[in-house]
Amino acid sequence: MLLGKKIGRGNTAEVYELDHVDQKVMKLFYESIPFKHIKKEYETSKIINQLGIPSPNVDSILEVNNKWGIIYEKIFGQNFTQVLSSNPLLLKKNAYIFAEIQASFHQMSNDELAPQKEYLSQNIKGTSLLNKEEKELIVNYLKYLPADNKVCHGDYHPDNISLMKRKPIVLDWMTGTSGNPCGDVARTLIILRYASLPNGMPKLTKLIIQTVRKVFARFYLNSYIKVTNSSSESINRWFLPIMAARLVESIEESEKQFLLKKIKSILSTI
Repeated sequence: MLLGKKIGRGNTAEVYELDHVDQKVMKLFYESIPFKHIKKEYETSKIINQLGIPSPNVDSILEVNNKWGIIYEKIFGQNFTQVLSSNPLLLKKNAYIFAEIQASFHQMSNDELAPQKEYLSQNIKGTSLLNKEEKELIVNYLKYLPADNKVCHGDYHPDNISLMKRKPIVLDWMTGTSGNPCGDVARTLIILRYASLPNGMPKLTKLIIQTVRKVFARFYLNSYIKVTNSSSESINRWFLPIMAARLVESIEESEKQFLLKKIKSILSTI
């Protein structure tokens, strides 16, 4: 199979059009990504398709040029981040839409997806930025958080939403799990509030984006609580394990150190 034009790049893979194949793309993973993670994304995506959650149809998994890739339906549409930046005056309205999309799949139960707590525990144990005692304390804390079997995305943020013919499509289900929606919301809030911006970005631009993200995060949280009748307290309880699990990811060192300070601050109160 011949790869065509590269149309996307992320932390785990690049996305290519396929020569002579219409309306399909290949997500080609970097060699550093273990095959078990790629297989998990493929299997998770199939489950998400079967549940009827708006997401790219998954076709097959295969090896190309000594790398593994997954063939997906090609999504034609506007990225939700572009929607937000194109009209800041609609930030509150779009935050409500963003919350509604997430709440819609949080209503669904599923026991085939990987267990949320197990996935988080593995990541927490895998970081070298926390000592053994800190890891054990956080994993033990996680055990006592309320369990559930609802569909959770695990990396829900505006870049993973595309509007296709004005209908939302949720992308990138590699981290999809079965668990407590409050943990999923906590993860979204951590990304919106604390995710690093590119180092070369002008300071003024960075300040504007950070301000907009902070406002959007507040609107999103209020909207999600309104839509689901949940509480900020139940979501806040998940911040500690979610932040600790994020430390193993390919994020900026400055963001890791920022999260680490917050984690140690919370640990000092336990």
